[in-house]
Amino acid sequence: MNCPFLKETQVKYCQSAAIRKLIPQVYNGRTDEKCSSAGYVSCPVFQAQPAEEANGRCPFLRESLMQYCGAAPVAKFVPYSESLISRCGNDSHQYCDLYLGMAHPEMSADEVDGVSMPGWLRYSANHMWLDVTQDGTCHAGIDAFLSRTLGKVDRITYVWTKGLRRPAAVLTVAGVDLEVVFPNEFLLTNCNLYLRADPSKLTAEPYAAGWLFEGTPVPGTTADLMDGAAAREWMEQEQRRVNEFLQQQMTGSIGPLAADGGLFAAGIGRELERERKLALFHEFFSPYASGKR
Repeated sequence: MNCPFLKETQVKYCQSAAIRKLIPQVYNGRTDEKCSSAGYVSCPVFQAQPAEEANGRCPFLRESLMQYCGAAPVAKFVPYSESLISRCGNDSHQYCDLYLGMAHPEMSADEVDGVSMPGWLRYSANHMWLDVTQDGTCHAGIDAFLSRTLGKVDRITYVWTKGLRRPAAVLTVAGVDLEVVFPNEFLLTNCNLYLRADPSKLTAEPYAAGWLFEGTPVPGTTADLMDGAAAREWMEQEQRRVNEFLQQQMTGSIGPLAADGGLFAAGIGRELERERKLALFHEFFSPYASGKR
C-alpha cells in the first residue's frame, strides 16, 4: 500500500545544464521559461553547445515522471523508476516520521494490565516485537513492557546496520550499557538512525516512531515468537514475575516498586544500582531470556 502523501508530477529539465534543475509541470507557462519556446536560442547553455533546432523547443529539453512526498517541507523528487526502493511505495511508510507526524495514525488500544500490546504484532520472550507486512518487509523494536522499565534512554548504538543478522543495539541507561537483540535472523536493510539524535522516541513511541530495525524476513525469522492469546497470557505472567523479582531482590532499597494498581513503577530500571539493573535486564530482556518463558 502506498503512502497517502506520495505524489506524482511530470518535470522538465535541461540535459546539458551543469546543475540539473527540475521544473514541475505545474510551473508551465512561466514567463522566464525559454526551453519550450523559440526563445531557447538565447539561452547561454544552448549557445555554448548549439544543436539543430527541434520544432520550436530546445533539443536539450527532457521530461520525466517523478514522485515526491507531499508531507515534506521541501519536495525532493525521486525518479518513478526508483519508486520500488522507496518506503513510500510499500507498507514501510507506516514507520516514516513524516507519515506519523502528519497522519497521526491511532495505535491499537489493546492492553494487558496497563501495558500496551498491539494485537497485530508478534513478540519474543525477551520483549522485542516484529511486524511482517504483506509486501514482505519487516520492522522490529522493543515492547511497551521493556520501554516502561527503561523509562529514559540516554544513547542508542547499533551493533549492525546491514546484512543477515540477529539485529542488536546497545541502549545506555543511567551510565550502564544494555544490549537488546532480536532473537532470530533477518536480512537487515535499515536502522532507525533518527533515534541516535532523539532516543526519547524509543520509549515514548515503541511501536511507531521508536522502531529499531527494518529488513526482509527469512525462513526462521518468526520462529518461537508469540501472538494472539498466547502472547497476552505470556505478558500477564511476565508482569507477575517482574513484581515477584523486584520484591525478592530489591525490597527496602529504592522505595515503592509498584504503581497503577500493581504495575511496576515506570523507569524503575534507571533507579536501580548497577548490579541490580544488570540482574533485572539479564532475567527479562537479554537474549538468554528467550528460554525463560
